[in-house]
Amino acid sequence: MRNIEEQYNIIGNSDEIKQVIRTVEQVAPSDISILIYGESGVGKELVAKALHKLSLRKHGPYVIVNCGAIPSGTIESELFGHKKGSFTGSVEDRKGFFETAHKGTILLDEIGELPAETQVKLLRTLEQGEITRVGESISRKVDVRVIAATNRELSKEVNAGRFRQDLYFRLKTIMIRIPPLRERREDIPMLAEHFMMRYADEHNISYKPITPQAMNLLTKASWEGNVRELKNFVESVFVLEDGKMIGPETVSKHLGNIEERSYDTRFPVKVNKETDQVERELILRQLFHIRQDVEDIKEKLSSIDEKDIVTMNKMKDISRYIQQSDTHDIELENEAEDRTMEEIERDIIAKTLEKYYGSKRKTARALGMSERTLYRKIKEYGLNNRV
Repeated sequence: MRNIEEQYNIIGNSDEIKQVIRTVEQVAPSDISILIYGESGVGKELVAKALHKLSLRKHGPYVIVNCGAIPSGTIESELFGHKKGSFTGSVEDRKGFFETAHKGTILLDEIGELPAETQVKLLRTLEQGEITRVGESISRKVDVRVIAATNRELSKEVNAGRFRQDLYFRLKTIMIRIPPLRERREDIPMLAEHFMMRYADEHNISYKPITPQAMNLLTKASWEGNVRELKNFVESVFVLEDGKMIGPETVSKHLGNIEERSYDTRFPVKVNKETDQVERELILRQLFHIRQDVEDIKEKLSSIDEKDIVTMNKMKDISRYIQQSDTHDIELENEAEDRTMEEIERDIIAKTLEKYYGSKRKTARALGMSERTLYRKIKEYGLNNRV
């Protein structure tokens, strides 16, 4: 499950998102058609991509088709291809998306937008594995796994006569519902931190910690645009705000008036809460203080020459840290004075990985860092060939 989170950014610890991940793991290796249902912005595309990458077709093509963005007059040609001269402007034979996705996966996003006549042809393709190009009479075999996604309740569309019942039943053999953000509010802090760190890393700028009070407001917000809206909020405050951290006033400024919970300053969090909620907020607050300290240290070190930073005293500090952890038997190189902190850190990580025979979980635990941080540092230091 952790591997799926790391690779495909399906982030969350809620029971709802864990169930989604478990279902993805179970059904990905099969060739069965899957219907993904969820509101706009919940991450249907991420789940579809994970299904493809974890399937036996992962080395085949992955074709995404937004059915709502293609005019009804041309969508049949786009999906199934056409023969030269079959309509005005068709100057050559052309393969459609299904032929392009042969031996791979096709994602039909917003499938509820398909015209009725196209639904008939899609059903035939699902049942017989064949397509017929527009203007042709011969059928062509295609080997494609179909994943459909929609933000509509297709059962209601069927009752209203806008979607074929037989196609609906054929698609919903397996249905994965992705809950909106308001149904898994406990995932909001993790998602916000993820987007904050990723944006900072991608743009090589300082991380801006979110205060616990501000995170509390984010958790209470409606997020009608779901995860996409949260991501856009994080990126906008990075660009528009000059401060070193994101406080409640920033959240209120960008999201409107959200009633802020009152905190008794004598305690880390309010005490009239569920135990697990209190623990999460305690951890969040401690992380916030740690982030603040890290940013302060970075600011102070920015004015110091690198050669002055890497001194024997620093090496003693690193050695002392190692002795206090599970890596006490890791030996460092002697040429510490001529090495940067990055080189020392790389050496420590590499030797610890060797000690635990490439086990990232044991290495991360021994070094006192998260597995996510360890993965990032392994990639950063080019240690993939060491594990």
